[in-house]
Amino acid sequence: MWYGKMTEELKKLYDEYERKFGNDPSGYMEVEYGQKHYKDYVRDIKTALRTGKELPDVMD
Repeated sequence: MWYGKMTEELKKLYDEYERKFGNDPSGYMEVEYGQKHYKDYVRDIKTALRTGKELPDVMD
């Protein structure tokens, strides 16, 4: 789950993620990111999109 502000960058990543995986990246209960982890969240979404693995599988 994402507990921060929605930015234009995140909106674009959410759209791309949903097209690829059929759900948005904030829908995983086992995944939690807060506003102070914004850079990590964006990095992990981009990694998921690049590798084809869903967010829980690419988290640090």
